[in-house]
Amino acid sequence: MKTEKNTLNDLNSLDRKILLAIFDSRETNLSIISKKVGVSKSTVHNRLKKMKQNNFLKGVIPLINQANLDRSITAISLINAKYGPEYGEAIGSRISKIKGVWAVYFVLGSIDFVALIRAKDKAELGSIVNELSKTPGVERSETIMALNTAKEDFPESLKLIIRG
Repeated sequence: MKTEKNTLNDLNSLDRKILLAIFDSRETNLSIISKKVGVSKSTVHNRLKKMKQNNFLKGVIPLINQANLDRSITAISLINAKYGPEYGEAIGSRISKIKGVWAVYFVLGSIDFVALIRAKDKAELGSIVNELSKTPGVERSETIMALNTAKEDFPESLKLIIRG
């Protein structure tokens, strides 16, 4: 089985159409995708399989209505770290291992990292923030709790990338 790394530039127009159809319809049903794209179900299946074999696709994630989950608190942590050789990778890796942290970005500007957090209640958020502050290399953090979600659409962000 071939497992070379695939990049966005390696996708052909059919691959892009298939991915955009999945993001638009929020479905992975081969019949629905094949109708939207105008190719057979087997073609869609084979193109998706090839993208997985080439490490472009890691899998398919279901979209869950966040209102139905018990992890209703979203927080954003702005983190200053101790500067040093390769600190972005090392400290970023440590932050990413904290339970409840679902995204970590090494950023430019007056802060070093942005961490996105999900928690079930204020006590759990406090525990996550405490763990974050004890992380080696973290000098200071400021955590902001979201009161409401105006927009959170991960598939939309991927569509912007796929369209180029």
